[in-house]
Amino acid sequence: MERRSSVRFSPSEIARMEKLSAEKKEQVLDDKFCQKLAEEFNRSAARSGSKALQATQVQGWFLKFPVSATKPTCVPTASQEKASASEVNVSDSEKKSAASASEEKLFPLDTSISNNEDEVSPVFPSETRDKIPELEELEFEAKSAKDSAWYDIAMFLAHRRNKAGEVEVRVRFEGFGAGEDEWVNVKKSIRQRSIPVEPSQCKSIVEGDLVLCFREGNDEALHFDAHVLEVQRKQHDIRGCRCVFLVKYDHDQSQERVSLKRLCRRPKYF
Repeated sequence: MERRSSVRFSPSEIARMEKLSAEKKEQVLDDKFCQKLAEEFNRSAARSGSKALQATQVQGWFLKFPVSATKPTCVPTASQEKASASEVNVSDSEKKSAASASEEKLFPLDTSISNNEDEVSPVFPSETRDKIPELEELEFEAKSAKDSAWYDIAMFLAHRRNKAGEVEVRVRFEGFGAGEDEWVNVKKSIRQRSIPVEPSQCKSIVEGDLVLCFREGNDEALHFDAHVLEVQRKQHDIRGCRCVFLVKYDHDQSQERVSLKRLCRRPKYF
């Protein structure tokens, strides 16, 4: 059965849903409430020209992240502030090393992200650099061998070693059933989830960057890896970012000019 692309919410939409989940509790699962929120998101400039969100997609997010599991984005609790004060003797470098080591125990480093300081985007704003996530907050995506597209991972089901001795995991893709489960190579086809780009962050996308690009056609609506070949910077207006990005898809070498709303970027921690 052919798979379709699952929805990706922007950071601002996720922050909005986290806040509503904390305030409204179980009310967020109400059909009418989800329909109203979906309509609110669809009216935003960032989603202009995109496929309309459905109430069931919004409701699905709330079901995946129940009230007890959500917390306001970037707002520390009193206990967190107290814990932070008690950790003054631990340097930032030690904390980052510990977080990195924890992630490496689960999966090898994502080789699609350059660690070469010379390749860091020179115009990448400091305010859009990503905070190193806690281990329990990590989310992943996987590349399907069936179509070379990337899908969000809902859960890891099993692991094994192939004939070459490489680790493979069986994953369930978010929004799909057991019939679409797939064995994927951990080193080559598993990585931390890509991040939708907000209009205010468009300068973080420069020529040469690896991006995850949404491509929609008659028979597909999928996310593929691509590299940015050219950027045409344009004045932003009430609709948001008007810049145009020429990308070259990695899987078939085809080229296309796309808007920012079709791009997701790779996490950057430096």
